[in-house]
Amino acid sequence: MKTNFRLILVSLTALLMLSACQTTAPDRISTLEDFFTPPADKVTSTADSIIVRGIRSHYVRGEHLRADFKLYNNRGRRNVINFRVQWLDNDGMITGLHGYGPWKTVALEGQQEIVVTDTSPSPRAVDYKLELQSN
Repeated sequence: MKTNFRLILVSLTALLMLSACQTTAPDRISTLEDFFTPPADKVTSTADSIIVRGIRSHYVRGEHLRADFKLYNNRGRRNVINFRVQWLDNDGMITGLHGYGPWKTVALEGQQEIVVTDTSPSPRAVDYKLELQSN
């Protein structure tokens, strides 16, 4: 009787371990240390005094690419800018109907740093380019 109980317990433990391996991973928690310096080809900017200090990205629920951009206003006064993200597929081609997400407007006070976020409209997106312009 004791041997059967042990066998059942070992079998259930093994089954639980195998089923845990098959579950999808939860969304990864990003920290400020995850930011990296953006390569020159990732950012197009006509916004005065706005510096992209860092970029980080990961997949949300294993499907859509999310990108965070750390922006810094190098001016001594307020600066209002627009930004949008161009989402690219595995072949470097534009995803989505128009190729870009919508323009979003943000205001940065003098010497202020903020993080702006955008999520790809298509699960096919694997890369991105950030575009900034003065408002």
